[in-house]
Amino acid sequence: MADPINQAKHTARVLIGEARARRLVGLGFWCMFRMAQSARLRAATLPRPAPPALPIQSELFA
Repeated sequence: MADPINQAKHTARVLIGEARARRLVGLGFWCMFRMAQSARLRAATLPRPAPPALPIQSELFA
């Protein structure tokens, strides 16, 4: 499964392409454009995943 940042970037790319296609016929261009913009902004503001936790050192708790 893709991480949220790459998923949001992909969504923005797809919606921008759809908005460009709709611009020629005038059906829903602004709706698709706003959806693409919000996906792009979401991709830019998503927090990066935290690094994996270190394994427990059991000798410290003995």
